[in-house]
Amino acid sequence: MGRRGENIRKRKDGRWEARIIAGYDSKQKAKYYSVYGKTYSEVKAKKNAWLEDRLLAGTVQVQDYQTRLQVSFEQVCTEWLDFKQKEIKESSYAHYVHLVQRHLLPELGARNFSSIATEEINNFLQTKLQGNGTPISETKEPCNEIPKDGLSPKTVSDIRSVIVQILDFAKDRKYPVNITGKLFFPKHTQPAIRVLSKQEQLLLEEYAFQDQSPFTLGILLALYGGLRIGEICSLKWKDIHLKHGEVHIERTLLRIQETDSKPEYSPKTKLLLEKPKTANSIRTIPLPEFIAEHLKSLRQSPEIYVITGTTTWIEPRTCLDKYKKVLKKVGIDDYNFHALRHTFATRCIETGFDLKSLSEILGHANVNITLQRYVHPSMELKRQQMNRLETLSIRGQKVGQNNVKYEEN
Repeated sequence: MGRRGENIRKRKDGRWEARIIAGYDSKQKAKYYSVYGKTYSEVKAKKNAWLEDRLLAGTVQVQDYQTRLQVSFEQVCTEWLDFKQKEIKESSYAHYVHLVQRHLLPELGARNFSSIATEEINNFLQTKLQGNGTPISETKEPCNEIPKDGLSPKTVSDIRSVIVQILDFAKDRKYPVNITGKLFFPKHTQPAIRVLSKQEQLLLEEYAFQDQSPFTLGILLALYGGLRIGEICSLKWKDIHLKHGEVHIERTLLRIQETDSKPEYSPKTKLLLEKPKTANSIRTIPLPEFIAEHLKSLRQSPEIYVITGTTTWIEPRTCLDKYKKVLKKVGIDDYNFHALRHTFATRCIETGFDLKSLSEILGHANVNITLQRYVHPSMELKRQQMNRLETLSIRGQKVGQNNVKYEEN
């Protein structure tokens, strides 16, 4: 039952609802806007805040607010995308358009923006993760596997991020927002990244140095410079300053979805040559002397692409195919190209590389990213670090003096 004169009531689902007259139609019939809370006090405070911010303070006129109550979710998304397009890179914008068109609009686009509540968004996100089954509980253990008919935790996290940004945009534009509180966030861990063993790295290096084709230069630059595949595909000889033994990273090549393609059909894509994803990725990498010497013997004119030997690039997908063929020739297990970057970072740590220097060479914003994502100590390195403790123990010092070795069981 509603509180007398307040239009506040407790719903059957346990929540409290306050209804506010937001305007009147042509027949002078009142139109209501609802706010929700877990308790009477909470919902009353929300109602008073709404009245103060939007009506009493005059930030939104009643008639204007009446119109805003009818705005669709799709309209708010469109306005947000138009706003974001002016301040982000084309690749980021294309990613946002894909998430909105493919996932948000088919299920929410036609709805009134003000009618969508937190619980509905949480069910939407959980169902995206679970697929066609029952929404999963937030108490589930972290998972990186993609459920049948569901999306990966990373993709659902990206969708959630877009929703949060749209909500912030809507609030700034004074649209009525009924989505409050905590939104579901899928728990997931970083997938295990494979790193080449020292023997595998040796086999791959020997092939690259002996082959001396333009393409294998890309493999060496990834192994001894930590370059990403898109950076390698866009690299020209003018970016390599052999006099100083440096390579300058200023561009990356990637394939993105065209923003005018229809999501219900096969999406069209295009190649995009642009600046790297972050300001930190624009960097200068000093090369090991033996790599610089090898490059000198194969140097070409400035406008030639390094891994093609021509004025034409190859895209990352083609580069990956060629790389997989090299692995097969050498007799190495199937590793993705990014494993070369991880291998570079791991070998640097194993040789006592300065972490700050490594972080800047990789193009990271801070050292924590380097440690969490790209450093994978081997058991050999872990054993070396543990053996340092022998200096703290009298028995350990004796073991070291006697050169005692571990025996295999």
